[in-house]
Amino acid sequence: MRPVVPADSDATESMAARAWPIKPQRVDWRGHVIWVIPLMKKYHPAVAMKLVPGLSRSAGEELLMRFVSNLSWVESCGHIVVELSGSSLPAPLGLSRDTGIITCDSFDLSYFPEPADSRALLALALMREGRGLNHPAYSFLSFFRVLEVAFDGRQRKSWVDAALTTVRGNGVQEVIEALRNKGIQDIGYHLFESGRCAIAHANTQPIVDPDKPDDLRRLSFEAPLIRALAQKLIEEELGVETRNTVYAKHLFELAGFKEILGPEICELLVRGERSTVERMVNIPEINVELFDKPPYDPLKNLIPREMAQDGSKLSIFFRSADDTVHLRLRLDFAAERLEFSMFTDIGITDTGSAASARRVREVRRFEQELFGNGRLRIVDADTGRLISWKSAYIPLNMYQDTEACKLQLALWDRLAAQRQEFEDRYAAQLEQFATGYVVTIGDPDDRVTLSGDASLHQPTSPEG
Repeated sequence: MRPVVPADSDATESMAARAWPIKPQRVDWRGHVIWVIPLMKKYHPAVAMKLVPGLSRSAGEELLMRFVSNLSWVESCGHIVVELSGSSLPAPLGLSRDTGIITCDSFDLSYFPEPADSRALLALALMREGRGLNHPAYSFLSFFRVLEVAFDGRQRKSWVDAALTTVRGNGVQEVIEALRNKGIQDIGYHLFESGRCAIAHANTQPIVDPDKPDDLRRLSFEAPLIRALAQKLIEEELGVETRNTVYAKHLFELAGFKEILGPEICELLVRGERSTVERMVNIPEINVELFDKPPYDPLKNLIPREMAQDGSKLSIFFRSADDTVHLRLRLDFAAERLEFSMFTDIGITDTGSAASARRVREVRRFEQELFGNGRLRIVDADTGRLISWKSAYIPLNMYQDTEACKLQLALWDRLAAQRQEFEDRYAAQLEQFATGYVVTIGDPDDRVTLSGDASLHQPTSPEG
């Protein structure tokens, strides 16, 4: 049985945040395989999993819901679940209308949080719900409930008062300024009384009346503030960072290498000191990839050959098994950065064969796609574990001539084809030379037969 969770994307978030993949995507998460079912013209987008022995349907459904909430948090968008179903095959719900969902090739799950705190899990679920609802009142209520996850009334008010001085987001400062211009100084109390209570209750004033457009317009205007406060609380109080925060810290660039090197070596490198004791470090073979791009065969299974330290920087040199590809990664432990330049840190030797031309072509493709805002990934070649990754490459004072890039790849394609044709002809000629032969001497009734290999035949002198 495979529970399937169709999901509608939030109509209030940015276009990029609402993208859904157009091809199936497999995600290994919490020991299970989650399948992202692509968007199709007549079906809702969905996620699905196969129930394994020992996992109940309700547990599987909860796992899928947690996955969608995590996805919603990482993508900064909302997903509303419209149906939970199960069958022998994943069967997403049919669409009765055109949802207008923006598409992407696949989700970037390089960062995917794993909160263990039950409060954080609840807060992420409420955040997903609030972002996904297109009703301003109920969306507002979901965001306010995020604040209630962490604090009771008095603590919540104190936290909101302090957070108003630092909360950021699109439209947030405009809301704060407008409320204060109306004479509302206690904004935290206003959000509670005129927002949360006015939506939830209908027996005491103020009351949000669904038939009064001004009430809904006010809540829509104040939505950026309550949404930003909910996000700030999840980050700062519950410890679940947003993707933007993770990108800003860029700790992911060295995280995997730190695990490989160990804390003692890393501490020395941060201080720019050298170890006085010989240490064995097992650097794995790596694959060099770009997110959402086809793999590059010449950049697979690169072998670590050498390391060199310069202060807080550690350079690791990798080579291919045939020694034609050279690559250098520089780890700056003081700045928490992985440094890599396509201009100085990668090289390939053309050995003149067709295979070599194809390898050069792929390395050139890597360089072009990295320059075109590619996101570098360093992967353990044996396990597939992501060791390091970088955010999109942004060229400075440079641009890429796309037509010249296409011509460059086409040139190597033609060269590979020409070399392959020559190699095929040469191989055919060698095979012909290697064909065995039979020579008959004398009369048919009294003859001697010599058999041999033409490639080994040597002419003899008359005296011989």
